[in-house]
Amino acid sequence: MMYRILVAAIFVIAASFVSAQVEVVDRKIPAENTTASGGVAPAPVNNTAELYYQVQVLQQEVLTLRGMLERQGFEIKKLKQQRLDDYLDLDRRISLLSQRGAVSGAVLPARASAAVPKKTPGNGPNEMKHYRSAINLVLKEQRYDEAIIALKKHLEDFPTGRFTVNAKYWLGEVYLEKKELEKARQWFSSVIGEHPEHNKVPDSQYKLGVVYHLLGDLTTAKSLLEKVSHSNSNASRLADSYLKDNF
Repeated sequence: MMYRILVAAIFVIAASFVSAQVEVVDRKIPAENTTASGGVAPAPVNNTAELYYQVQVLQQEVLTLRGMLERQGFEIKKLKQQRLDDYLDLDRRISLLSQRGAVSGAVLPARASAAVPKKTPGNGPNEMKHYRSAINLVLKEQRYDEAIIALKKHLEDFPTGRFTVNAKYWLGEVYLEKKELEKARQWFSSVIGEHPEHNKVPDSQYKLGVVYHLLGDLTTAKSLLEKVSHSNSNASRLADSYLKDNF
């Protein structure tokens, strides 16, 4: 779109320049291009050559601007992909740390290796690949209906995986984005109620406060937001800002 606008502007300038040159030449013909016998001498070629040069310059500028726009588009695409990769890496690291903390405080059964579950617990590359694909649909492509299907399939295939809670949280996010507030409320509540020690709980509390505010339950909304605001989580500033703007 920007490229078309620039091209249109350049051709408008060129047309104006041509018009101005023709007008100047027309004004000069009676005074300067008349022969001794009263005839009209041929028009000078200087103005035509100058006009041709200016058109060539404008064409070169169009090509230069087009190249700049193509490079900027490529850089923006690369930055978006990098941002997504960074987020997924951070998400993976945090979930792994949370899982390690849970395992360190648990008592392992004496013969835990005797049984192999049908569903993988999420300790292989398949879960990460599936989760990454689902989050791509949310963050990168904004294809929310397909994202819901992919995230629910992730929960079905990896019910105890490293990204199970994260998938529930993002289902809440997607439904909130689609303004399906009751479904968003259910998923955020699931994170808080079923996984109270998970790092996604403060984020879910903040988003749940937003949901209750949009539903008109101001008392519950304020209670949740104040709880997050007074915490040491990354969501505390978001909750504090939301409270100042809406209460």
